[in-house]
Amino acid sequence: MKGSLLNTSSEFELMLENVLNTLKKGGYTIHLVSYPEDRRSIDIVAKKEKDVVLIKIALDADKIGSLEVEDLRKFSIAYSASSIIVSKTYRGRELESDVVYVKGNINVVSPELLENFIVKKEKPLIYNVKGIYVLRLDPQKFCERRAELNLSRGELAEALGLTRKALYLYEKGETMVSLNTALQLAEFMGEDIFKEIDPLKDKINEEDFAIIQSERERLDKELSSIIARYNYIGVRFRRTPVDIALKGEKTFSIVRKDDASNTPRKINDAEEIANLTESLLIVWKEKTSLKELEKLIKKLE
Repeated sequence: MKGSLLNTSSEFELMLENVLNTLKKGGYTIHLVSYPEDRRSIDIVAKKEKDVVLIKIALDADKIGSLEVEDLRKFSIAYSASSIIVSKTYRGRELESDVVYVKGNINVVSPELLENFIVKKEKPLIYNVKGIYVLRLDPQKFCERRAELNLSRGELAEALGLTRKALYLYEKGETMVSLNTALQLAEFMGEDIFKEIDPLKDKINEEDFAIIQSERERLDKELSSIIARYNYIGVRFRRTPVDIALKGEKTFSIVRKDDASNTPRKINDAEEIANLTESLLIVWKEKTSLKELEKLIKKLE
């Protein structure tokens, strides 16, 4: 059993080194997160120009718990950053190097796909969502190609054995295309009608915004009172060096200094994250920190 754990640790370290080398080749500034020691939500924070990427490393993405995934997702929303999981396997299967998988609305990719994208600028076309392979059409190119073929929507639907409604949704970009249907479309209209995937770009949508809105109720009353006055949103995290992020005119990173054994490492990681995300770090030692926070928020108005 001990030998097995050592092998797993060694395999993880090699994978982590691989990802770090890929990011360095891509010109990213990198910080390796060390807090908390176990079950971290974020292993690497990387930045290139204005783009910040939060990365979780796992040998098997299926082993990442829901709390870590939730933290990773909320962190990316709070800091307007991209988030991604890099893994070797997911749900018992080895990840394909040209497919982007999805776990809790976070993209999951193999180390090979990450390197191909960052270093070679190669973009994949295929998603795997809950075991189903799907592609997204480029609505503009799809419509242009149909016009070039001089076919009505009904004629094209009949030729492909699809419904007019399905084609309408494809043209609007409102639905994904199954792999089998995609192969039919590609044969008839060409492969360039499909959108390439940027695995590092996670869109912030209304559902994501609702997640951070609901966090208000979990914050301390005094802090909630302050952020409500200045129209900020507070987001609490469980497995990251930053305990709370405040998102508004400026983003604040708040760290509670209440665990002496982990404080130096925790604050160091939080400082690096604040630096890379261009947020303001507040170390919350006592209630007076809230007064300082309110003064800073007032200055930004």
